[in-house]
Amino acid sequence: MQSLTDVQNMLEELAYESVLNENSIVVKIGGKVPAVLTVNAKNQLDITCQLATLGEIGEERAAEFAFGALDANTRIKPYAFALISGEDDASLENQEDWPVVLTDTVPLGDLSKEELDSAVTSLRAALLASREVVTAAQAVTA
Repeated sequence: MQSLTDVQNMLEELAYESVLNENSIVVKIGGKVPAVLTVNAKNQLDITCQLATLGEIGEERAAEFAFGALDANTRIKPYAFALISGEDDASLENQEDWPVVLTDTVPLGDLSKEELDSAVTSLRAALLASREVVTAAQAVTA
C-alpha cells in the first residue's frame, strides 16, 4: 500500500466502514467508534482513536489517570495512550481540549492486507482494555 486511497480500498475489502477525506481516513471500529488514519512525513500510517479530552479527565484525577494509562500501555500493545497537545495541533489552545487518544504507527510502503486487519483488530482490543482506565477517570468529573 502506498497511499490513503490504497488503505481505504483495503479497509473496504476487509468490510470496515470508512470515509476517505483529503488528508485522512475515518474508519468505524466495531461499527461505531471512529479512528483517524493519516500518513506522516516518514510515510508511515498513523492510527489514532480519541477516547476523551483532558478536560473530561479533570485535574483531580489526572495523576491517577496518567499512572493507569502508563500501566495499561503494556496490555494494549502495539497501541499506547497519548495526548494531542497544542504543539501537535496549533488549533488546540486550551489544555482542556487536548484529545486523549490511543495511537499506533505502522510502515505504509509494505503494509499488507493482513497487517492492516491486524492493526484494526488490535485497536478494537486496545479500546476494550483501555475503557476501565478512562471510565474511572471520568467518573469523578461527570
